[in-house]
Amino acid sequence: MGNRYFVIDFKKYRGGEAYKNVMGHNLRKRHYRDRANIDPARSDKNIVLHRYDGKWSEYMDECNTKAKESGGRKLRAGSADFFSIVIDASVIEGWSDDDYIRYLKDAEAWLRKRFDGQKILASVIHVDEKKPHLHFTASYFNEKRGRWSQKYLAQEKKTDLNTLLDDFERDVGAKYGLRRGESAKEKATKEILAAIKIEREEPTLLERLAGKKPRYYITGSDPKHLARLARELAIAQRAVKEQAVHQLAHRLQEENLRKEEQLKKREEELEHTKEKLAKAEWKVGEYATQLFQLKTEVYDLRAKLSEYEELARKVGGKDRLAELAEKNRAARATRTKKRIRTRSGTRTISVDNDDLTMDM
Repeated sequence: MGNRYFVIDFKKYRGGEAYKNVMGHNLRKRHYRDRANIDPARSDKNIVLHRYDGKWSEYMDECNTKAKESGGRKLRAGSADFFSIVIDASVIEGWSDDDYIRYLKDAEAWLRKRFDGQKILASVIHVDEKKPHLHFTASYFNEKRGRWSQKYLAQEKKTDLNTLLDDFERDVGAKYGLRRGESAKEKATKEILAAIKIEREEPTLLERLAGKKPRYYITGSDPKHLARLARELAIAQRAVKEQAVHQLAHRLQEENLRKEEQLKKREEELEHTKEKLAKAEWKVGEYATQLFQLKTEVYDLRAKLSEYEELARKVGGKDRLAELAEKNRAARATRTKKRIRTRSGTRTISVDNDDLTMDM
């Protein structure tokens, strides 16, 4: 029957750009004419079990609002917001595409049960590649609990890779005669440990008193075989490092995109602030013009007032005019009128304090 293995790949993602890339690959929203392992003519035969077509930003705002309403908190900055699981199987002799699809549908049902309540973003079986395989993408927001569930899933070991592999082997793999495989590094390490024999040489009493520790020797093994295993181990380690570098580059790219979005937002805010500042400067200029006009009017009024004061000074001053006016009012107040009899008739005269006047 040969080796029959199942393959599970689990990855976490963060941000709208990563969501766009993952969904673009899952739903074949991109052109893959240059990918030798993808046949675009068969992409329309891919089996879409579930898909989410909403906007990622709107969905994130909705999740954060629900989380706060249920007493939780919004997603912390830098935390992964969704994950993707790829399930595949080794090339199995005698299996047709229908056999793979039946196995993958059972695997998808198992994932739905395991991650009950998590929002499913995409669940697609690709048949346009070498052999069918499943892409299962879900959000870390649990709609039943109304909260972000990264910590909860980790505590329940739902996302722990070793537990995931063991549980899948027990519940799904055994049904199809599939077992958990080993990575190249694990396999090479086991072969090396099985091929070598380690002997321990104990130090003498005097050497122990002097602080000398036991020595270990590798014996009972073919040097050529050990060299081959060492080369295989080095290759496996290099592959692991390359994968780590690739993941690091992907994280750095996502971080760079996030920084660019923040920079763009800051530039827009700065441009808006510049517009407000320009309007404020224009108003300041307008107010300065009005102030200058008012100062000019005040200056003209002061000049006219100086002219009037000078004119009053030339005619005797304001105080003299006021004094004469007061005396005139007093004189009018003391003047009396009397009727006297004369030879020519009766006349009315006005008598002042010092002089006598006659009204004809």
